[in-house]
Amino acid sequence: MREVAQFVMFWGLSFLSLGLAFILLNIYFGWIGRGLGLRNTKSELVIAGAASFVEGGSLWLIMTFFPLATRAMIVPLIIVALIYKITHFENYWSRFDIGMLLAFQTIIIFVTIPLIFGRFSKTELLLLLGFVILLVVIGLINDLSER
Repeated sequence: MREVAQFVMFWGLSFLSLGLAFILLNIYFGWIGRGLGLRNTKSELVIAGAASFVEGGSLWLIMTFFPLATRAMIVPLIIVALIYKITHFENYWSRFDIGMLLAFQTIIIFVTIPLIFGRFSKTELLLLLGFVILLVVIGLINDLSER
């Protein structure tokens, strides 16, 4: 029973971080003047549920059976990227869009984990680092679009 609870917790956390990443990415793309071609809410929730199932299930498998193999999380990230590339094929999602989605989700996870465990100094540093990276990307996008 404990394993099922852990799996559901990992799946739920993956779903929440993915949903928050979508919200922030939509705001971010609106801020830089670029649209994020999303489907309707129901379709996006189904896609996010499937993608977070892959992420949460993979995290559960790795943490339960192979706790020292955390580098193996690159495989579910590639699968999630493929899920979003295939499901948003007609919207012409580029590698940049998918990479930014996974980057936002990663930043959200790396910021919330120290907050949960009370490591506020690391959280502030990670927030600042994420903000600086986003500003650099904004500058690069604006510079490339002006050419």
